Amino acid sequence: MTVVSHGEASRTGSGDQPTRSPLERLMNPRTVAVVGLSDKSPVAGFIAPTLNSDAEVHFVHPTAETVLGVPAHRTVADISGPIDAVLSVMSAERTVALAEECADLDCGGLVVYAAGFSELGAEGAEFQRRLVAAAERGGMAVVGPNSLGYISVPRSLHLTASADYHPNAGGISIVSHSGAMIGGIAIAARQRTGVGISRLISAGNEATTDIADYLDFLATDPDTTAIGLVVEGIRRPAEFFRAARRCIAAGKPIVAVKLARNARTQQMAASHTGALAGSAWAYDVSFEHAGIQLAYDLEELVDRLALVSQLDPALWNPVQRIGVVAGTGGFASLAFDVATAEGLTLPPLDGLADWVASTIPGITVPNPLDTTGFGATFWTDIVDRYVGSDELDAVVFVNMWSDSPLYRRLIDDVAVAARRYRKPVAIAAGSGAVGEFATEVVGDDGVAALGYGIRGTLRGLHTLGAFVRARQSAADIADAPAPIARPSVHVTDAGGSRFLPFAEIMSLLGSFGIRTAPYAVIGDDDPVSTPDFAGPYAVKLADVAHRTELGAVALNVSAAELPDAVARMRGIAGDHAVSPTVAVQSMTASRGELLIGIDGSSELGPMVMLGLGGIFVEVLQRIGGRPAPLTKAAAEALIEEFRDLRLLHGFRGSQPWHLDQLADTLVGLGNLAAAGHGWIESLDVNPLLVTEDGLVAVDALCIVREDT
Repeated sequence: MTVVSHGEASRTGSGDQPTRSPLERLMNPRTVAVVGLSDKSPVAGFIAPTLNSDAEVHFVHPTAETVLGVPAHRTVADISGPIDAVLSVMSAERTVALAEECADLDCGGLVVYAAGFSELGAEGAEFQRRLVAAAERGGMAVVGPNSLGYISVPRSLHLTASADYHPNAGGISIVSHSGAMIGGIAIAARQRTGVGISRLISAGNEATTDIADYLDFLATDPDTTAIGLVVEGIRRPAEFFRAARRCIAAGKPIVAVKLARNARTQQMAASHTGALAGSAWAYDVSFEHAGIQLAYDLEELVDRLALVSQLDPALWNPVQRIGVVAGTGGFASLAFDVATAEGLTLPPLDGLADWVASTIPGITVPNPLDTTGFGATFWTDIVDRYVGSDELDAVVFVNMWSDSPLYRRLIDDVAVAARRYRKPVAIAAGSGAVGEFATEVVGDDGVAALGYGIRGTLRGLHTLGAFVRARQSAADIADAPAPIARPSVHVTDAGGSRFLPFAEIMSLLGSFGIRTAPYAVIGDDDPVSTPDFAGPYAVKLADVAHRTELGAVALNVSAAELPDAVARMRGIAGDHAVSPTVAVQSMTASRGELLIGIDGSSELGPMVMLGLGGIFVEVLQRIGGRPAPLTKAAAEALIEEFRDLRLLHGFRGSQPWHLDQLADTLVGLGNLAAAGHGWIESLDVNPLLVTEDGLVAVDALCIVREDT
């Protein structure tokens, strides 16, 4: 650190330095001003490590002569020259006044601890409005408010209200909406051998600077090699996913924990940080589509990032075939079970079967390999054969390691083979961490990684492989269609929902390339005549959301029976005070049903949904999806997710369900979702019938957003 007292005017970062963005200045400050801190402050010890950084650190306090042994300024304006980062350790009201003062100075941005902003009603919202206005006027970034600030471990920058849990320095950077989570992640990282943290950022209320901005910054941050997110809600989805693509293109895997996955925790999130937590399903689908992998707690988050943060990216591959070499049969058996549960493949390694049987008495299964008590005797040869095998993409060595000459030799053999064959190799303890001694043996050239237990290590390999595969198969982004206006007519049902009339939605589907069954609409006063398509017919009230509950559907109606069927429908409409418009369609033979639809309510943007129709919707509860619009390649990938059900793709000699047409239908539906996003709340095409000559939509319900 360079300590600068109020009487000095020297400054690192002179005018000949390249211009830096406000967020770059705030995250990588050359100068720091801490405002409102005293030696008695409960967070003084948390901030004190910043004195060990290479930044110039100033303290501002109205009465204290010194803070943490450094002479204090009376106001931030008394500091000469630009200030990259201003940390406020004051109330919301005083922080807003400070921001307004900084807006007239050359400040990169502020870190704001204080709560009492938009999450606490009208008065707090006014404070946040003033904070935002000051930031915009001064061109400043803001971490927070309602934040624990940030830590840069390699630089010892602790502009934070979080305790120092002493994680090792490394390449993992974390952005979290929930401030306390950064401490939990730091603890988890500290427990894992070889895992280090670069940045811990508590985003808070995101008054001006949000998670999309942080991701965009991390995409080019040389200190960041992998990224973890703890997400409550995303305010700017387009910018977020654009930044995520930049990170992935830069070779930086992203793993996210989505909080607020149910109604109760969504309510907690809204009260906690003001985040608009939305459907977890939409987040899961959108993250997977973007190449962001999911974790479900903080330890899993760290495990999934641990190996990519240790292994040289030049060694990464799709990791579709894993070998396991274990010190005991128990660990070998457990590793196989865990790998299966995590969706990883351990090939049988038939090519090594004879060698294993002749080398290790009593062992006939090459993968996972139980080396038994003879393992140490033949260890060098075992390691060389497994790491060098063309049948394996990666190898995990499992044992209960200890700091002894024997285990050091065994680990060294693994590192030597990893350098020779250049593929991902991990060393895992049967439970917990391998031990710090192993880092001395393995070295720091990224040839081998140290995992945390069997499951944690295998999850790390899963993340590595999935990231490589996602980058290899990265699809083009679909062009957004031009917006379309909402049809001027709508129907309001008894529950208050507004939906499009049957004829309107069927016409709209057809205009987006979705094949619909022929239909005729008979108004209240229209005469009943035989349609120009063949019967028998299905006759139903056209503009009723849940017509089956009213008994307002008649099937297998002949041409002669049509007038009576229409009259019955009109009678039902009169009894229930609903629209008397009647729709007539041909009965359509099918061999299956699909459900496709649009969710227009997600905060991430419109989503296209696909599932099996009929009774399978409730029985299987299996719905897949993609953000809209989507390319045909994305539609085909969505369809492929249903291969395991053995229906869509054909089974027992049956034909597939017109999968090329289905992909085109999903693309058309995605274009409709994007074009009508301003007013489509939801749209269900149920059923989409699978007929001998193609897919046919016979009914649809489109709910119109109330505010359009």
